Amino acid sequence: MTKIFFTKRNDKFVGFTISGHTNKAEHGKDVLCAAISTASQMTVCGIVEVAKVKAKVKIKSGFLSLELEEATEQTELLIKTLYKTLCSICENEKKYVKLEVRDDN
Repeated sequence: MTKIFFTKRNDKFVGFTISGHTNKAEHGKDVLCAAISTASQMTVCGIVEVAKVKAKVKIKSGFLSLELEEATEQTELLIKTLYKTLCSICENEKKYVKLEVRDDN
């Protein structure tokens, strides 16, 4: 199962953690896992490489996390877009994905 946690502070998205594999299909053929991975990696690239915002990023097999000191208008837009995208992708996949938002106030 893939576990996705978004972190909010002061009602703004400041990070996310994605861990595990969905195991919906065999390795290399899991379209659900690939969609989650692609959307999340695109968000990291948008924040770090395009918007040039400093972030703590950890990536290893089956794990990706991004943590910000504080949200900016750009990072809020990108992470909120990821959240909405993953909600849509995972809407009917509760057997394979758990998605939560945590408040870090």
